[in-house]
Amino acid sequence: MSAITLAILMTALAGPSASVPSELPHAPPEASTLTTKDNNGTGRFEIRDGTQNTAWLDDRFREALWRNDAVLRQLNGQSPRTLKEYLSITDYSTVKQTLALSGSWKSGDAMHTWVFDEPDQPGGLIARALELEDLSGPNGYHVRATVHCYDAPEFCKAYRNRQMPLLAPKPAVASGDLALRQWHNRVNIESCTVFARNMRQPRYPETALRNGIEGSVMVGIFFNSCGNVRDAWVQQSSGNRELDRAAVTNALKWQIDIQSLPKTMIDPRRASVPVRFMLGDEPASGE
Repeated sequence: MSAITLAILMTALAGPSASVPSELPHAPPEASTLTTKDNNGTGRFEIRDGTQNTAWLDDRFREALWRNDAVLRQLNGQSPRTLKEYLSITDYSTVKQTLALSGSWKSGDAMHTWVFDEPDQPGGLIARALELEDLSGPNGYHVRATVHCYDAPEFCKAYRNRQMPLLAPKPAVASGDLALRQWHNRVNIESCTVFARNMRQPRYPETALRNGIEGSVMVGIFFNSCGNVRDAWVQQSSGNRELDRAAVTNALKWQIDIQSLPKTMIDPRRASVPVRFMLGDEPASGE
């Protein structure tokens, strides 16, 4: 059994990092409340509590399902349904049972993301969710995280506590260079949390595995002082979109061993990691 090559290359990665684009539509972001440009600042990252109720949150969940349905229909060459049409025919109990099995359900794009927590009972109303809004722009970095919880007080307290260590997410590419620089400054000084992560081989994408496609992806990573990978991008493509996406998605879950890095690295927070997809490798077989 051969494992993923985990050698950290001493390479300075130039240029802005790129992430896999989302296909979901989003509403226009609100205007940022930042008023000054500060190249050395860290911008603004706020966490607040929601003010609506569980019925309102359940509507947001249904709207998120509808947006994803529109994307799937477009990929299949079908015309999108209106929200009213979708709500009239969808069996939400089945969807929520699937949600309960996965533990969370994420929807949105780089500008506006929802992470819905599982309902208390299969088919029940959604009572907890994290909403992330990227309000960054020419004036700098600004991301707002809203914790929605309309459950029993003890459950909401536990849910909010789980969100408090949340690390500030990367701004969208369209936000501009200033917002990205301020986010980098924030990552360099953030009070990071050590997670039980490692650099495991990603699952082999099913279509690529079925078609016998192999390849190697050079993944660029940007990490904090705890070794948590905070950004990842394709530095050198495998030539296959599925393999590239699987490598980048998996890299965002890594935590690297800071002590093992060469002390002579040009940039101590960036590195290159080769990810190989070989049909003869057990980790790449999807087992």
